[in-house]
Amino acid sequence: MRILGQMVFYALFVVVVGVFSAWPVLRVLGNDEAIVSVSFSLAGERIGTCRKFTQEELNELAPNMRRPADCPRERHPVRVEISANKKILYSATLPPSGLWSDGESIAYQRIVIAAGEYDLSMNLDNTGSDSTFRYSQSAHVTIAPGRNFVIRFDQLSKRFVFE
Repeated sequence: MRILGQMVFYALFVVVVGVFSAWPVLRVLGNDEAIVSVSFSLAGERIGTCRKFTQEELNELAPNMRRPADCPRERHPVRVEISANKKILYSATLPPSGLWSDGESIAYQRIVIAAGEYDLSMNLDNTGSDSTFRYSQSAHVTIAPGRNFVIRFDQLSKRFVFE
């Protein structure tokens, strides 16, 4: 009798798990929606300039503390702006990471938009300028319903990659 009770309990458990694995249906996007994802990490330019040590200053330092220049650690924040058909989808100023604000600025943003054709424009600045962008790129893209369109910044080629 005990074994029969356990079998019934396990059978009910399997049925409950099976029902809730298929119902209710989870829909992240509508039938005519898509996602534009922006993902990158980029270090801003240093806030100050490096100063070279004179030979007298180097002689005053202990041998293990000698380095050719004194460079500030802090970096500028990274400004990013994404627009589709001249309408701004995302605009942010990303602070540098790290305890002394000396690391990379990290961006990860998902934007739900209607599927269709867009003139996407991506602008980025890591120099601390408030008026201009250092990197800009535009592309005419077609985004299918239910798709995740990814924009990332390639640091080697210094350009945006639309995928």
